[in-house]
Amino acid sequence: MVGADQALHLAQECQRLEAAPGDIIALEGESADSMYFIFQGRVSIIMDAGNGRKVRMRSLGRHTTIGEMGLITCQPRSATIEAEVASVLYVLKAHAFEHLRRTNPALCQALLTYVIRVMAERLSFANRSIGALLR
Repeated sequence: MVGADQALHLAQECQRLEAAPGDIIALEGESADSMYFIFQGRVSIIMDAGNGRKVRMRSLGRHTTIGEMGLITCQPRSATIEAEVASVLYVLKAHAFEHLRRTNPALCQALLTYVIRVMAERLSFANRSIGALLR
């Protein structure tokens, strides 16, 4: 778990981003070079369903992260992230993540442990959703 001192150090590595309702924070298919910590507000996770259709997959609020999968895998964004309401996010860019890896391995390990936990929860949510749809 990330402690208070570690959280302060992590915040110093991040850039503050303020988003208005409807602002696109990240676009599906674009290069993933950052992850976001939602400090305030709420965002939608939207995927292209083809034929010009967009599907809102999920809504996420404060005190969680988005974009961590792309930062870790260096793969293009798998979804679009759009602010639902006025939101404040903190952005951890890839170069800052690499800097953390070199200079503060304990914080980097705590962050990666957190990311694994978040991704496991989201995988569980996806599995339950698929199960419900198949019934």
